[in-house]
Amino acid sequence: MGCKPAALENDVVAEGVLFSVEHRLEDGRTGGFTRLNISTAVPGRNGSWNVDAYGRLTRDFLIITRPQRPELGPRAIPTHRLVDIQFGDGGIKTVNESQPAAAQ
Repeated sequence: MGCKPAALENDVVAEGVLFSVEHRLEDGRTGGFTRLNISTAVPGRNGSWNVDAYGRLTRDFLIITRPQRPELGPRAIPTHRLVDIQFGDGGIKTVNESQPAAAQ
């Protein structure tokens, strides 16, 4: 038996490419990631940039997959920890996660 999210198709609120996500961490700070290749653009200034991610938002979880990192498997963030989510590619059609950050 494999790992399968409990969400049903009709439970999906939004789905698509993720531009940025900010969520509360266990210690009260926030962290997240952005599609931009600019380190200072990371939500909460704590997390990752230049991230290629796809999300499915349900009533209970944001389920994130990383097309360029399939070995990671899906990540589920409970909705009560979400601060901000922005879907869309932001005009960035392709992301090369191994590319260094752009000059600030």
